[in-house]
Order: sequence, then C-alpha cells, then structure tokens
Amino acid sequence: MSPTMGVDNLKQNLTNPQRVYLWEFQCANPLGGGDAETLILRCQGAMIPGVSFGSLLIPYKQSAGIKVPGKLTYSHVWETNFVEGEDKKIFDIIHAWKQRVVHDKTNISLGDNLIKADIHLKMIATKGEETLKLRLVGCYPEMIADVPLAYEDERNVIYPVTWSYDRWEEVA
Repeated sequence: MSPTMGVDNLKQNLTNPQRVYLWEFQCANPLGGGDAETLILRCQGAMIPGVSFGSLLIPYKQSAGIKVPGKLTYSHVWETNFVEGEDKKIFDIIHAWKQRVVHDKTNISLGDNLIKADIHLKMIATKGEETLKLRLVGCYPEMIADVPLAYEDERNVIYPVTWSYDRWEEVA
C-alpha cells in the first residue's frame, strides 16, 4: 500500500469532510404559470440523476470475447420533494403543468414544445460559489405521488413529484 493512500491522508486533504452541500432546484419558467422562486425555495429533496452504459460483447475466435462500452442510457426519471404551504402554490404550479401534459377533462396534450422545460440543479459550496451545475433537458411532471395528510403528524406536507426528462448535461 502506498504511503499516500488511506483514510488519514484522505481526511487531511478534504477541507471539510462533514460538509453537507447546499443545492438549488431552478425552473426559470414553470409552465402553466406559477412562481419560479416558490419552486426554488420549497424544493426539499432531489437527486443527481444517474447514467449507465450498456456493454457489447464482441466474439473473437475461440476466446471469451472482448467487452466494450455500449449505448449511453438515462433513467429518464428524476424525483423531487416539495414542501407545501397553506397558500398551495406548489400544488397550483404542478397541477397547471399537469393539465398541459394531459388535460383531466379533454385528455388532450399540448405537445412537447408546450409541456417540456429545462430544470437546473445547482450544488453550492460553503462560500456561496456554485460547484456543480446540471441542466435536465426536456422536463415535465410524470407522476405526482399520493400526499398523506394526517392530524397526528405535525410534519410539513411533502409533495413528491417525479419528473421525466430527455437527457442531462453539466453546465459550465
């Protein structure tokens, strides 16, 4: 084992190993109306989206073959949790957007150009600078989960929304 490897060396090289990063969810223009700042302030949980690479096995003579990276694949699903307030702003924004995706009464969609928007996820360091910026391209609300309401729970009302997206990219 190299003398530069190990947990002690790792701890010495980290400026703050206990750091819990701040992050920000941003949708510049929520479709269907609504206040973009409300979404930013009330997004309580999100995740950095994953990506996977398939593999191709190329047969070669009598060997086991050669494995090479295959197709790039996104899950196309991104989950968030919003804290709802008494003003029901999150419900109004997401419901209006949902009506554009497929209207409750007419079952008509307005089409990709009118239902998809880009969403930005930013990780913010302790000093306030943005350390990582991701853009999820072509987002729309895919599923709005059940929202439990109970008097015995004195917790906030959490509004879980699963988004569909086309792809994601790091933004400089």
